[in-house]
Amino acid sequence: MSRIISVKAVVDTVCPWCFIGKRRLEKAVSQVKQNHPEVQFQIKWLPFQLEPDFGEPEPKLQFYNKRFGEAKFTQRRPIITAAANSEGIDIKFTGVYANTFDSHRLIWWADQFGKQDQTVEQVMKLYFEINGNLADPEQLAGAAEKAGLDKQKALEFLQSQQGVAEVKNLILQNALGQISGVPHFTINNRYVVSGAQEPETLAAAFEEILKEE
Repeated sequence: MSRIISVKAVVDTVCPWCFIGKRRLEKAVSQVKQNHPEVQFQIKWLPFQLEPDFGEPEPKLQFYNKRFGEAKFTQRRPIITAAANSEGIDIKFTGVYANTFDSHRLIWWADQFGKQDQTVEQVMKLYFEINGNLADPEQLAGAAEKAGLDKQKALEFLQSQQGVAEVKNLILQNALGQISGVPHFTINNRYVVSGAQEPETLAAAFEEILKEE
């Protein structure tokens, strides 16, 4: 008989630790499934905005230096790069930082077609590896196509107002749930893992849940 572990993953699509955390979550899931092939994982990606009021896109480095201070970001950058590279992410700091709201709308929409995980992957690749603009509907629709969705339908969705109220409500729910940093994982609606923890930490949490069943 199959057993189900649900994971609610709250992320922002411009957060490098969220992409790193996604990779580590995938490794943890793989580890657990090797030991427990009957276990099924249901992963739901939920929105969070680190900069909800962000306006026009601006160069990434300009934004990061302004937000963290140039000296502090200079220290952080090699740490982030090394962690990303270790998870197979070719992270870049060129391109632009943009408001992430429409990228979250796209991820919400993709869930209706069973393509949410693939869309999260392609949206994050667009930002971190391809230096794309997450506020550009054409580029987001291209990411949707790579995730296995219809590009024209994705573009039509992004150019509409569909999902605006729903995604705003999800972001508000996460804020009211006192989530102040991402990634943030809630397992089986009971256990919380904050930050981009190592795969072993996540796998241990999953194993503990399986013992309790």
